[in-house]
Amino acid sequence: MAEGGPRRLRPWLLEQLKSGRFPGLVWDDEAQSALRIPWAHGGRNGAKGGAGAALCKAWAEYKGRVRPGDPPDPAGWKTRLRCALARSPEFRAVPGRSRSDGPCPYRVYRLLPAREPKPSKAQQSQKEAGPSPAEPLPPTPPPETQEGAQDDEDPAEAPPPEVPPLRIQVESPEPLPPAQGDSALLLRLRHGPALAWQGALPPGEYLLSPPGRQGAPPPPLPRLVLPAGAGLGRGLLLSSAPRGLFLRMRPGAAPAAGTVRGPHAPHGPLQQGALLQPFDARRFREEVELHRAGRGPRPPHRVTLELGPPDGAPQGGGLVLELEQAFAQRLLDTPETPPDPFGTPPGQ
Repeated sequence: MAEGGPRRLRPWLLEQLKSGRFPGLVWDDEAQSALRIPWAHGGRNGAKGGAGAALCKAWAEYKGRVRPGDPPDPAGWKTRLRCALARSPEFRAVPGRSRSDGPCPYRVYRLLPAREPKPSKAQQSQKEAGPSPAEPLPPTPPPETQEGAQDDEDPAEAPPPEVPPLRIQVESPEPLPPAQGDSALLLRLRHGPALAWQGALPPGEYLLSPPGRQGAPPPPLPRLVLPAGAGLGRGLLLSSAPRGLFLRMRPGAAPAAGTVRGPHAPHGPLQQGALLQPFDARRFREEVELHRAGRGPRPPHRVTLELGPPDGAPQGGGLVLELEQAFAQRLLDTPETPPDPFGTPPGQ
């Protein structure tokens, strides 16, 4: 029988995902922060077979709950996996991204930061009882050494509180398509000089905002949730389209603490209600042609949002969000095709 509680579920599930044994067990997003788990409803024919039932049975076997000769129990296997996911401190269900209809229903669970396992009762008892007799105690210093150390010793400081990892949570009422095409959106979140998170999203419109209040209705657009304290007021509308990148403060939003910098917009604070295009795709292509002809510098293509420092994070500057469209860097890195000196038509 496999030992361990729900904490062993995370490495086991990730191992099954890598193995490819269970169709439908896949990452839900490009950032690999959430899993899709095949999950047919109990009243559907697929609940007794398919990848979902096979995965639930595999978990029951791993936990030693299936013995040779036992009758099939799809409902019991499913209950065990559901309870394990609910008890695990490293998973959180995302009902808004799950799908219960269609030929391949699934549930989405977000991976939470891994936690250190709690010490066993034997380890805790040993810790409370002091060092083991087999462990030599440190030598006792002479009295004068003790006094000097006491005079010079500073009081011990409490360890700093644990800071959650800095990242952008992607929330969407419907599963997002793959991040493909020239207008796919590439994002990088930096805290000072360090890269805290990066990801890719398909073209479209998004709401960039701080965490919402508990129980608030979900927005109609996919939401990119920044760490608390980033200073965006009620939020910012972000669009990645064939024409470029667009930004606009939400109507009625409080003044934001951030500033925007882009190759085709002046550097300055975010203005409420004004539509801003910090990156113009057509203009960028023209600038690339001029650069290749030797009549202009290498054009920049990244848009940055300079935000406030995240809550609870150590000192080291505010957050910087970098935005770019997928085609831009690729276009810059593609060497120019030299002209054919003989003027031969293409394909001949």
